[in-house]
Amino acid sequence: MKILQIPKCTFLKSAVIILSTFLVSFNGNLHASSIKNTQQVLDKQDNLSTSGNAKDSVYTFVEKMPQFPGGEKEVIKFLSKTMQYPVEAQKKDEHGKVIVQFVISKTGKVEKAKVLRSVSPELDNEALRVVGLLPDWIPGEQNGEKVAVYRIIPILFQNVSPEEAWVANVKTVVVIDNVKMPANFNATILNFDKFESVSILKPFPEKEKSRLMSKYGKQAENGVLLITSNKTEIQYSLADSLSNKTCKEEITMPTFPGGEEKLLSYIADSIQYPFVAKRLKTQGKVFIRFMVDVAGNVSNATVQRSVDYFLNKEAVRVVNTLPDWTPGAQCDKKLNFIVTVPVDFKLDLPVTDKKEWTRNNKTIVLLDGERLPSNFQLEWLKYENLSSYQVLQPTTKEITKKLTSQYGRDAVNGVILIGSRK
Repeated sequence: MKILQIPKCTFLKSAVIILSTFLVSFNGNLHASSIKNTQQVLDKQDNLSTSGNAKDSVYTFVEKMPQFPGGEKEVIKFLSKTMQYPVEAQKKDEHGKVIVQFVISKTGKVEKAKVLRSVSPELDNEALRVVGLLPDWIPGEQNGEKVAVYRIIPILFQNVSPEEAWVANVKTVVVIDNVKMPANFNATILNFDKFESVSILKPFPEKEKSRLMSKYGKQAENGVLLITSNKTEIQYSLADSLSNKTCKEEITMPTFPGGEEKLLSYIADSIQYPFVAKRLKTQGKVFIRFMVDVAGNVSNATVQRSVDYFLNKEAVRVVNTLPDWTPGAQCDKKLNFIVTVPVDFKLDLPVTDKKEWTRNNKTIVLLDGERLPSNFQLEWLKYENLSSYQVLQPTTKEITKKLTSQYGRDAVNGVILIGSRK
């Protein structure tokens, strides 16, 4: 599953003009992406200079690349307001990417715009017209002197309806396990691999929008993202693409004799706690991945998530002793499946007087300053998309008093502060 994409395009009548790859075109990295496909054209047509000393040289790369006043957002806003999808192009269902090259002069003027990759006369002319209307830029510099620099803008014309072009955005309502998250919940913090299902309910047509708003509130006019969490740590996935795409029957998952509860019970009863791990008081949960083939046999057990060498080895041994399963199938055709199961190692350690803080369902979890519902699980987080993560533990009376005065009485259960990347 993929993270939500936030649209940066503007809908114009029945069409949408998308500035594809445009975000990278103003930080000096455009040529790392777009130039790859157009550099040969540029070299043949313009004999570009990358380091020339001639007085009137036009550069491809300079120490300080030209900048649009206000940055990338402002130039996108300008182009979105100025562009008009040509009527004739719409009638002919013309669409595609027009690549326009132009020069930012020493004075910041936009000059010498021309099409490097054409789609049709109508779309080419519209792309040139809009680029020609761009206001002055902050010119580029090389060795402390203002110089002329080539720029490239790839513009994608795509004739689609608003309903077809619609994607979830930051205002879309997010509902996890029937609990609505706070307004403007940043769904990019979620690791969607942790969920069982994700459904997007589009606010089209008007009757559907009204239904969504009546059920989820006014914000549902921006659509609803329905998420269901995994109720079990056991996961299943097809091992190959042998499923019958013409068959309309649902795929049945492989089953352990007696079901998942019996599977976990079998694993727990089969564990022989490694002596070294017991002496070192090593505990944890090892995740093992294995195949259940078309005959129901278990094979290829490997460690998916490790704890230590001894627990890993024992977990693999236990899984390799599993009896045969009922294989998965679709339309009477048996299928190979990959199954992932947890093997939980726990020791009966003596209880100590020292109490360690642990999170409970009253612990305050704040995302960008907004409190998340108690059902929100920290294992759902995609940590690389967080800007900050801080745990405030009520370890002393003084700290607890300070926390409750700042965050309320539930802060006696601790506070977790999460910041998301915007």
